[in-house]
Amino acid sequence: MSRASLVVILVVGLLASGCRDAPVEATAPAPAATPAAAPASALHLGAPIETSAPTVALTDLAKNPGAWAGKSFATEGTVTAVCQHMGCWMELRGDGDAPGDSGQAHVKMAGHHFFVPKTAAGHKARVLATLEAANPGESSGASCSDEGNGDKPGSCRAEAEAQLGHPLSKLELVADGVELM
Repeated sequence: MSRASLVVILVVGLLASGCRDAPVEATAPAPAATPAAAPASALHLGAPIETSAPTVALTDLAKNPGAWAGKSFATEGTVTAVCQHMGCWMELRGDGDAPGDSGQAHVKMAGHHFFVPKTAAGHKARVLATLEAANPGESSGASCSDEGNGDKPGSCRAEAEAQLGHPLSKLELVADGVELM
């Protein structure tokens, strides 16, 4: 799929739907400043992923999440599911990891400032992110305006788990920038 097609799909998706009652702020993709080995045909969304950002494999992040708390890093993998209401979250599986392995993350688009195309599943992605701290006793995986209602039918968590066919991963990332290849 060409970059132009992904942009058209993103714009049409933003105009045609909304993720529950979340505010819709459609912004143009940020120009890439110094992308880290991204192909020219990559779709750049949000902040550019600078070459200076440390790259961390999802499996390494899962082994030692405390080392990355509050730090910005880049990671990559394959998109396995996307919010079908707005594109405000995606599931990312590290390359070489099987479903259910620790190399998976639930990725939210920072503050709904940008969205991924609803057709991004199956595409390779590189993400500039921070690890979201888990709150004890809180249901992980909610990412839209349904915080606290994550397990109810129709919630973002339920939608993601239905697409994946298994529970959401424990890692939750907040993406400042995404490159889709």
